[in-house]
Amino acid sequence: KGYASLLLDKDTARKLGVVGLDDVARKQRMEGAFGRIASMQIPSGHFSFWGGDSEAVPQMTPYVVEFLLDARDAGFAVPDSVLQKALERLGEDLLTGGEKYYNYEHADALRFDGNAYAGYVLARVNRAPLGTLRALYDNERSKTLTPLPLVQLGIALNMMGDHARGQKAVAEGFAMKSKRPWYLGDYGSDISDLARMVTLTHRFKMARPEYDARILALARDVKSGIYGNERWMWLSTQDQIALAALGKALIADSDARVAGSLSVGGNAETIAPENIWSRGFDAAALRQGVRFNPVGKPPLYALIDIAGVPSSAPAPDDKRISIVRTYYTTDGREWKGGVLKEGDALIVGLLIQSREKVPDALIVDLLPAGVEIENFNLGDAKQWASIVVDGITLTDRSSAAEVKHEEFRDDRYVAALALDRGSKAHVFYLVRAVTPGTYSVPPPLVQDMYRPEIRGIGKSMPAIIKVVQPR
Repeated sequence: KGYASLLLDKDTARKLGVVGLDDVARKQRMEGAFGRIASMQIPSGHFSFWGGDSEAVPQMTPYVVEFLLDARDAGFAVPDSVLQKALERLGEDLLTGGEKYYNYEHADALRFDGNAYAGYVLARVNRAPLGTLRALYDNERSKTLTPLPLVQLGIALNMMGDHARGQKAVAEGFAMKSKRPWYLGDYGSDISDLARMVTLTHRFKMARPEYDARILALARDVKSGIYGNERWMWLSTQDQIALAALGKALIADSDARVAGSLSVGGNAETIAPENIWSRGFDAAALRQGVRFNPVGKPPLYALIDIAGVPSSAPAPDDKRISIVRTYYTTDGREWKGGVLKEGDALIVGLLIQSREKVPDALIVDLLPAGVEIENFNLGDAKQWASIVVDGITLTDRSSAAEVKHEEFRDDRYVAALALDRGSKAHVFYLVRAVTPGTYSVPPPLVQDMYRPEIRGIGKSMPAIIKVVQPR
């Protein structure tokens, strides 16, 4: 959220033809992001993912620092105590060899990647020890499994004065032929890695034509994937932010201009020269006929997106992860549908089973209108002591799944959890009928937060819930 607000300034929004944020709203969102980040920092200087007692994720600390530095460069007042504490942590870790990542399959790669990333953000404030950066390049670079850390390390070396190693590291990153493992734990992807690599070379004046040549292939992969290649059917938040940052960097560095005339029905408009121009059209405008005649020095590139709300729910999909929702009455009996009286409560049980290991799974279970969610934990635990649902006593439900975090929102239940291959996870929450009417029931969804093509969509059974007033 913070990066989206940071990237979408008024000038960028104008060029993209979208409604952006005014200065007040943008400042409020950024301050909200800073406050949220500050609440997640633990005493060591690292950051937890979910707050409270959740564990720190050290490989995210350079990402947080990069965001804070980008925000500061853009003129925002970042919380300096949070930034300095994180920088001190990264500096100490870098000098002592970095995190060990014992619980990860590719620990050596993650360790190098984290150190390279830390070196990059520390170099931005002239606090990266050059000797340590040189040792990383000379002795450790073969451990990385992905190219982005080499580019980050190269930029760090270049900023700290070793231009020869810096240029070599960046070139090696772009030349690297890598195959990302099934799960690395760096929260990246091939798409976000390449987008960030090109963005960094533009931002720190190390761009080359051969690096920029990768952009067209990236654009084709993203575009073709979204419209039919299952592997890239969905982009993660990190992918989207990386692509947005790349687009903004290219806009800033481009001398090319496109102008032209836009016709919608019988109305014509002259478009002044810009290095990027975009406009959205609703169905009514498209029915009138839309035509744009460009004027500019070739090559010019056009991209057309079609967006809308599906008229039907997505089809069930359990090829990679299965998710089954079952409703139960408060005495533990299965409820297969029918009529609910206003005030009636149901226990919602979600059974998730993955065909592969998914350490960062996210359940998003949308509520049908007419019911609202309640938190089991806020009620009297004694009333659930004898209730058994699907073989699980509700007071023991916390041991039925490795839930890292859960939220009880107005319109959905959300839970982050780890899934082991083949094992079953049971999650429960409580809903209550509150508004009379007949409502469609959305299907349940579970997906990998950082590899969203790994997902499962369940069935809506029952498909309809009816709520009536009590007599």
